[in-house]
Amino acid sequence: MKRKSRVIKKILTLIGAILVLQSFPLIGGPSEEDSKPEIVHISIENGKIKISVNFHEPFRWEKTRYESIKKFPQPWIGAPDTPHEIWFREKGVMEWRQTDMMFMGNYEVIGNSAKNILDQYTAKYGGIGLRTWSVNNEGNLESFNETTGKYEKYTPVAFAKKFGLEFHQSDKYEIEAKVLGHVKKIKGVFDLKTNLLNFDKLDYVPFFQVPKLIIKESIDLKNWRKVTLVEQSPIEYNWPQELTLEIKAKLRDSAYYIVEIEED
Repeated sequence: MKRKSRVIKKILTLIGAILVLQSFPLIGGPSEEDSKPEIVHISIENGKIKISVNFHEPFRWEKTRYESIKKFPQPWIGAPDTPHEIWFREKGVMEWRQTDMMFMGNYEVIGNSAKNILDQYTAKYGGIGLRTWSVNNEGNLESFNETTGKYEKYTPVAFAKKFGLEFHQSDKYEIEAKVLGHVKKIKGVFDLKTNLLNFDKLDYVPFFQVPKLIIKESIDLKNWRKVTLVEQSPIEYNWPQELTLEIKAKLRDSAYYIVEIEED
């Protein structure tokens, strides 16, 4: 299944210089529970077309990697200093690398608004019924729908709106990690104002996996053709920053571009 960008970008060029850059919204802006990728900028540098994409992905813990701002010396002579790294896997599994040592552990999401929303839901509708909701490791609420045979998932704000509950947005997300070799649990706090994770007294930068994307070009907004990238798309990007990619496309008097995300 493909998710199409809600924004089409038009680029008008003359002798390799950008004269006009306009965006044409299709069906409104992205929502929290159904965010879409967006082409936020197109530029021409030395005759090469570069497209910057904002994926508009909401914050999550699962399937993310964190890299410490501070770098540390390696035990090998001549090796460059490297940051510490944390991988948050699915089902609460995590890995934490410090120089040449790897620590395994588990983490639990705490202190976010999803638990408060679930408590409100339980108080209002009861904890036992046809549908049982729980908070997953992404900090969202989910329940298995026997009719569709799939899990139904909502962000806290979308869940509160659906069931008439009160929602108070927090500017921080928290976890507790139990790491092998450490007696006490380690608390991690992600600050949405700085976009940094503070874990064991160090600040970490988040990296999300780059979705499988497709970029298409059109001259008339009717016929679209897929364009390829000059280089293979990177595996990760620094969340929530945009990602800039160079495409293999000819310079034209006028062209439109869209980006699509291919999902499993």
